[in-house]
Formats: sequence, C-alpha cells, structure tokens
Amino acid sequence: MRFTSWLAAIVVVIVPALAGQMAFAQGYGGGGGGYDRPGGSGTVDALKTARTHATNAARSETLRDSLWHLGHVVNCLEGKGGKNYDANNLNPCQGQGGGILPDLQAAARNYQMGASTALDLSRKAEQLAMDTLKLTDLTQVKAGASKVADMLGEALKTIGQ
Repeated sequence: MRFTSWLAAIVVVIVPALAGQMAFAQGYGGGGGGYDRPGGSGTVDALKTARTHATNAARSETLRDSLWHLGHVVNCLEGKGGKNYDANNLNPCQGQGGGILPDLQAAARNYQMGASTALDLSRKAEQLAMDTLKLTDLTQVKAGASKVADMLGEALKTIGQ
C-alpha cells in the first residue's frame, strides 16, 4: 500500500513537473511567457522583424526612410501600450505578441532561459534607437541603426535563435 501511495505521489507531482520542464525547454512555457505561444507569442518573430527593420534603417538611402524604419523597431520593442509607441508609424510586429519588451518581461518572470539577458539587450537597443531617432545626420543614424540591429541579433542568440 505504501508503494502505491508513493508511486501515486510521483505521478501526481513529478510527471507534470517534468512535462512542464520539457515544454519550457521547447519554448512552450505557460502563463504568457512562451516565446511561441499567445501572450509571449511571437517574441522570436518580433525580434527578427525588429532586427530586419533596424537593418533596413542602416541600409536606407535617405534620412526619412532610415528614421521611418527605426520607428518600426521602437514600435516592435514596446508594443501598442508602450510609452514611446508611435501610432502614426507602422508596427510590422503586430500579431507577433504584445511587444518584445513586455513579452520578454513575462518570459523573464517565468524564468525562461535567456529571457533576462535578451530583455536587457532589447532595452539597450530601444534606448539606442530612441537616441538615434533624434539625430539628423544620415551617416550617424545608419550607424546607430546598425548597432541596434546587432543588439537585437545578440538578444535572439540568448534565447537560442
């Protein structure tokens, strides 16, 4: 009888915990923190999209286009509720989660591997993007955008992408 009770305890407690760890390792953590699930959904895609737009900003031929793409990066990072979100600019990350920063914050709260480092890098990328948006020299804007793209690439690496 003791063995049966012990075995039942293992099944009830340990098996779901192991299943959760396996899901976590595959990027399917619950509670809105999964990189590929609703809530934290699309964080990887959003980071890739933001990096693409930072790269587009770095390759743009005009100041207007460069700043426009960099604005897309900020919108992707912050999501619709962000303090620097520009509703007059596009958000190419719409449908890819609630914003990179809020999604990474949720993932970090759920202790997802690499999320805290990715969050730190993304915050630095956002600050650099905001600083770069204030510039009026195309060469400086392109250099700043290139650094933002690199930071977002590093953020992707920390979450295994």
